[in-house]
Amino acid sequence: MQVRLAAYSGFCFGVRRAIKMAIEASKGTQKVYTLGALIHNPQFVAELEEQGILAMPRAADISNSVVIIRSHGITKQEYEILTRQNNTIIDATCPYVKRTHEMIQSAISDGYQVCILGDKNHPEVIGMLSYSDDKTIVVAPGEIPPDYNHKKICLISQTTQKIQDLAKLIQTILPKVFELKVYNSICLATTYRQNAASILARNSDLMIVIGGRTSSNTRMLASLCAEYCQTQHIETEDELDPDIIAGKQRIGLAAGASTPADRIVKVYNKLLKINGEEGLATSIQSIPVFKEESC
Repeated sequence: MQVRLAAYSGFCFGVRRAIKMAIEASKGTQKVYTLGALIHNPQFVAELEEQGILAMPRAADISNSVVIIRSHGITKQEYEILTRQNNTIIDATCPYVKRTHEMIQSAISDGYQVCILGDKNHPEVIGMLSYSDDKTIVVAPGEIPPDYNHKKICLISQTTQKIQDLAKLIQTILPKVFELKVYNSICLATTYRQNAASILARNSDLMIVIGGRTSSNTRMLASLCAEYCQTQHIETEDELDPDIIAGKQRIGLAAGASTPADRIVKVYNKLLKINGEEGLATSIQSIPVFKEESC
């Protein structure tokens, strides 16, 4: 059995930055909270709680404390509440996410109606909407957008969407409007991660995608991989099904941007143990990374 890891798997820059800022803040004397889960990985959030970094669901419940703004960002209104309640705010919003807030405000001031490609229930999109106006609409991948009365449309994407879905939406909207302005706000690391996982899936009998079930980018990876081969999305190594693995010669691993390296290592080692193999990995660097030219 050959097990290979997709390049760019694991923590992205924004997540790594947010975690570093949170851990640094926890070394002080004040209570430290995050508004919502810092990242979409329940196991890692539980580890942060053990270090005294607690996730709170509502801004109104936090006062006189240190608050870490998660990498997905929060709404403008939540930020104002935290400020009024005498909190010390450490803004760990991913710079790529924060840039979408600026793009939206700029587009509206220039007279564009804004269309966001993304999941309307995702924290990142909810935050984006708070910087917009009541004319803004959110279109999910594959969804047909409404006919526009407005002649000028600005299209902005949630940072973890697929570039292919953005391209399809452009083709759908363009014939209906006089002017279409498009910001390619998809994170470059997301595109690299998706491309690497797709290539590996085309060269695998089974893909194991590791990451939180609420993680948008991890679900996207699983969806992409499933187009090419059998795919299982798991959060931990305990979910690996020996029956699915049986008989598979080429197994690929991919992990979302909120998946810690040690979780990837545990999944890799569990696969080897199920197959009765030795030579377990001691770090993510010990796991063979798939290279297309090797096939």
